[in-house]
Amino acid sequence: MEKEVEKISLNRCKSVLESDGSKYTNEEVLEIREFLYMLAELDYQVYLKQKQRELEFEKEKIEEEDFKQAA
Repeated sequence: MEKEVEKISLNRCKSVLESDGSKYTNEEVLEIREFLYMLAELDYQVYLKQKQRELEFEKEKIEEEDFKQAA
């Protein structure tokens, strides 16, 4: 289940995108904003998987050390 995120307003996005003198239609700004939110979600999912792998690695390392000490 996806958590609904309050997105940056269209006006704020347009202001940031056009700060270098470029011009975008509202539709272009909405598409860019959606794309950036998708990239952010992907990056977050990769981060979570990496953290999970790190925790699993640490758990395996601890179990291996415990096994060596018990032997």
